[in-house]
Amino acid sequence: GFAFVFGFLGLLWNPFLIFIALFVYIGASQEAALAQMKDVSRRFPVSSAMVREFRTLSEDATLQEAVDALLATSQHDFPVIDETGSVVGLLTRQDLIGALRKNDPTLRVGDVMRRDIPTVTTGTRFEDAFRIMQECNCPAVPVLDRMKRLVGLLTPENVTELMMVQSAMPPRRAS
Repeated sequence: GFAFVFGFLGLLWNPFLIFIALFVYIGASQEAALAQMKDVSRRFPVSSAMVREFRTLSEDATLQEAVDALLATSQHDFPVIDETGSVVGLLTRQDLIGALRKNDPTLRVGDVMRRDIPTVTTGTRFEDAFRIMQECNCPAVPVLDRMKRLVGLLTPENVTELMMVQSAMPPRRAS
């Protein structure tokens, strides 16, 4: 509303008001996107947007094996598991590229992965998962089921896709 008024007045009297209209419009758009994200984060558990098909790496895998996995998939970050299947870390694309610049590609994934990676469960609310991702500055967070088995990977891309799908769908009416 205000953006339109400023834009119209700017056309008639002062072109500077057009810039004000633009900033008002951009601010309102960002506020609406944030409100939508908060709504989605309260209504859905992590399992609604987690990646279900992904690759893992073992601690003993070489950096060359990680490169092969990176190039063979669209996945950027890889949960690292031990011999029992438990998550012991995360190898990010950024960490992989940094290690390749400094080291031999035969180096082990376990030597360059991030070790203190938080995990979330399938029932964790997005709101809590977002906070966890921000606190650890992690590009992805492993998702575990009740039995502590790795069942998914939460990434910002998938969260964005869920939000786009939800905004495109018509609202459901209660019967």
